[in-house]
Amino acid sequence: MALPSLQRVVAEAARVVRRFPLTLLSSLVLCVVGIYWQRLSSEEEKELAWLFPVVSAAGLGLALTLCVALAAERYRWPRWAALAGQAAALALLALWYAVCPAEPDTVWSLRLLLLLLALHLLVAAVPYLPELRRQADTPGFWRYNETLFLRILTAGLYSGVLYAGCALAMLAVENLFDIKLGEHSYEHLFTVLGTVFNTWFFLAGVPADFAALEQEAPYPKGLKMFTQFVLLPLVVLYLGILYAYLGRILGQWQLPKGWVSLLVLAFSVAGIFALLLIHPIRHAAENTWIRTFARWFYRALFPLLGLLAVAIGTRVRQYGLTEERYFVLILAGWLALVAIYFLMRRGQGIIWIPASLALVALVAAGGPWGAFAISERSQLGQLRELMAQYPRLRNGKLDSAAQRVPNMSRPTKQRISSIFEYFSKRNALERLQPYFTASLAPPDSLQQLRSWQQRDWATDRLAGLSGIPIYNPYNLNESKELSVRFHTGRPEFQKLGGGRYWLSSISSYSYNEHDLNLEITAQEGIFRVRTENQGHDLWLEQQRADGTWQRQLSVDLGTVADSLARVHGRNRQQWVEVPNPTLTLRATTPRASLTVFLQEIMRRQRQDTASYDIEGQALLELRP
Repeated sequence: MALPSLQRVVAEAARVVRRFPLTLLSSLVLCVVGIYWQRLSSEEEKELAWLFPVVSAAGLGLALTLCVALAAERYRWPRWAALAGQAAALALLALWYAVCPAEPDTVWSLRLLLLLLALHLLVAAVPYLPELRRQADTPGFWRYNETLFLRILTAGLYSGVLYAGCALAMLAVENLFDIKLGEHSYEHLFTVLGTVFNTWFFLAGVPADFAALEQEAPYPKGLKMFTQFVLLPLVVLYLGILYAYLGRILGQWQLPKGWVSLLVLAFSVAGIFALLLIHPIRHAAENTWIRTFARWFYRALFPLLGLLAVAIGTRVRQYGLTEERYFVLILAGWLALVAIYFLMRRGQGIIWIPASLALVALVAAGGPWGAFAISERSQLGQLRELMAQYPRLRNGKLDSAAQRVPNMSRPTKQRISSIFEYFSKRNALERLQPYFTASLAPPDSLQQLRSWQQRDWATDRLAGLSGIPIYNPYNLNESKELSVRFHTGRPEFQKLGGGRYWLSSISSYSYNEHDLNLEITAQEGIFRVRTENQGHDLWLEQQRADGTWQRQLSVDLGTVADSLARVHGRNRQQWVEVPNPTLTLRATTPRASLTVFLQEIMRRQRQDTASYDIEGQALLELRP
């Protein structure tokens, strides 16, 4: 097979730009902002409230703009309609940017995941939505999704191999030519390949000729082997484990463990995925076992969904709904409907799987029927039920609840504490304000802190007002220890009087290019202490009137390290302890003296080049 020419590669890249300009723009925004984000310190990141909204909007834009472009192609929208669709997509992304918080809490993180799931499922279904009204499946829908699935795997493989190869090349350049690349070079490479290249490569394989997909094509043998001998045996294994567990709990007449819900969902997803993979060959004479397996798979789901409903229903009655329990319940309902549908339709209508699941994800993402609103109402209902157990709390207020009800049971305190934690993690203290006389509004100074610090303040505020301690969710037998620490920022230098200055941090590290450059504004003038020659020398300089610097003295650090290396060896794996005077160095001139007290000094040598890392303090004495 001939390799593609450069001209062909450029032509294919240009074709992708013409087909999916907004999708590529989203990947470019994701790449540029991601690289910019990687270069920020935590303090700088905190100041930029637009970072997460832009990145999340770009992530949503990848799938949303692809949906619009595919719909315009497939249904041959006129030019004005295609432009209107693109404008509507951009308007939705702008709306997300406007309402998205700078730092996402639990609610916004889950909402973003739900929208991403829904949009990716819509990419799988949008070109074939008319099939929802048909009685029989057409080959095109399955082949379209097969092409997307294989293209995703191929794009991931190419991106991964390219990253590994380029990263090794960069490492070779660093080690062979002593060229120091930027500390974020590997992160930037990963970001570029994972966003722009991966997206571009994937889009180049998105089908454009939908009529050709309706033609018969040979079924991939590798896919059949994978499904028949890997995926389906795993499904049967899960089925055996779950039915054995079902028999056990029926025999012992006990409630199922909550963890079984995840296994039931995993079994269901694996089974449906396997049936989708072998869907085109189910009618072949030699594959009657596929139709038999499909019928019994869907029938076998019902007892397991009942097991799941009992497990999750028990937790809901005890602790109320949370987003996670909402998702399990709504997925259980969706699976039951899917099983009934395919038993009635004899396996036809597979487009309903991504289309209906996308609808479920959109419904759960927001609104009064969504996971977050229903969960909040459930937790508030739980709180009211707990308060109703104690006459002194029936006034609807939880201020000093522990003192007003000294006999409150430990389980009740644990439940109230977990409800407090629930609302704190979601930055929703206003929902609890009706249950407190004291204000739950955070002070203005708190807005400058990180989101986790705000959550800690909210939890402590609720615990302090109610007197109910914070319980560790992983060890409900013990209450959470309450502690607080205070500290001051360590000054770089301190005035001791009489022209003497204590320099609290003399440090320099060659591996991350952190050179010492400490400026000291003293009564005697402006001075600075800095390292030179790869950390070999420590200079004290004074600023002249014209702004230039004049060296006053120099402390020879490298010579000490070189002499110690000759005695103790140049490549010791363990620290070598030496007497304190060995690492106490002093340089003096008539106008100044500098005494350096080193805690440690490391000598690094690569070929003929040596560098030195230091850590310690110093005493600077200035004379008029």
